[in-house]
Formats: sequence, structure tokens, C-alpha cells
Amino acid sequence: MSRSPSPQPQRPSSSLIDRQKTTPFLLHFCYRSNAFHSLSDFPLPTPSNPTPPLPAHLQMYTWMSCTLRELAHLLTTALPNVLPEPAVGTRLSFRLVFPDTRVDTRPGAGRLGGEDGVGRGRYTMKEVGSVVIGAAPSSNGHAEGDEWELGGEDSEKTLADARFVIGDFVDCAIFPPLSDGSVVPRGNTIGNRGGYVNGRGRGAASYGVGRGASIPTGEWRRGERLPGAEVGGFRGGGGYGRGGRRGAY
Repeated sequence: MSRSPSPQPQRPSSSLIDRQKTTPFLLHFCYRSNAFHSLSDFPLPTPSNPTPPLPAHLQMYTWMSCTLRELAHLLTTALPNVLPEPAVGTRLSFRLVFPDTRVDTRPGAGRLGGEDGVGRGRYTMKEVGSVVIGAAPSSNGHAEGDEWELGGEDSEKTLADARFVIGDFVDCAIFPPLSDGSVVPRGNTIGNRGGYVNGRGRGAASYGVGRGASIPTGEWRRGERLPGAEVGGFRGGGGYGRGGRRGAY
């Protein structure tokens, strides 16, 4: 018998978020060529290493109303060298990576229990959608940079639509067009973990999407709201605290 999802507090529509008045949160936006990262590429924090390094990623401040199109635009403009040549026909697939709250993290529990006796838990993932890089109608099929058109049926899906929780990672797999120039079929990208890591190595760059309120200082944990923030206003500090339950997808 399936278990009914726990009641979730009603959340305001992402389309109603005022970016001028709502505090943005920090998002770690990872990327990889030809494949998603393996879950093992996202290291678990330990008492001796509470902030382990992440795979190649961007750091950005954004809102729950951020769309996959906006994420794709950030990637294609900030790191154009990670895209194939030509870029038209590239599929950018997105997934969430987040702590699996169903895992028993008691000391010594499970296969990921640490040698120090501390249960470490694990990550899990959820497919979100994809955006396809196309040529704008005015480019006559020879698009570069500003002449790209970012589209697809998922392009307007927001982080709120994906049930993103502050502290989750967004992982993007960059799939070049096939040899005949066609787009990699949507189903061929789900669960893909092969391929290779692009040569940019580990590290982060910081960017912002849109405009909004200033960023307060301090450390904030997964799922927390800012004291005194507007509804929908969050600030993420990359923390790994145990936030509220995600609910059914």
C-alpha cells in the first residue's frame, strides 16, 4: 500500500515572487560535458571537512522563480567554452541533487557510516527537464552567442516547480548534437552517467540572475528562511542542515 504524502504548507506561486523585494539565495550550479555527475562526485561533509570541494560549478544568487531558460542562459554566456562547436542542437539537461532524508544516519548505520562512527547519509537525485540551444529565426541557421534561442517544453519550468529546497545542487549535463546535427533524444539523457568531465577542473565562479534585494551576511542552513524576509525570500549558504520534508513529486 502506498504511503500518502505528508501535507505541505501552501507555497506562493513562483510567478508572484517580486525579485526587487525578495532576498535571493545561493545556488551551486554544477555542469559536465556528455553526462551528469555521479552522485559520488558530490562529497559528503564530515566533522573534519565540513565544506568539501564540489565538481566544476558556478555560484549564483537567484530566486525560486528562476527558470531553466535562465540557468541555460547563465551557462552559455558565462562559460561559452564548455559548449560544443557548433552549439546549435545542444541539449542542456538538468537534475536536482539533494540529501536523501530517508537514509538512517545513526552512528554506524548503513554502508556510508563513517569510520569515525558518524552516520554520513547519502545524496539522491531527481530529473527536472532540459533546454535545447537552437538558432534564432533571424540567424539563417548560423547562430553564435546572442543569436542562440533557448527553448524546449521545459524552458519555463522554475526551481519552485521542481520542488527545489535551498541547499540542493543543480547539475547540468551538456549533450552535443548528434553527427547529423540533430538533437540528442530526450530519453537518451535520463540517468546518463558516462562520458567525461570537461577540462575546466574544479572550482567556482560567482554570478547573479536578475536583480533583487541585497545579500545579508551570515551562515544559513538548508531549508531555512531569513528572519524578517518577505514570503518566498531565502538565503542559502551551501549548508547541509536537515531541512523540512520535500513531499511528493
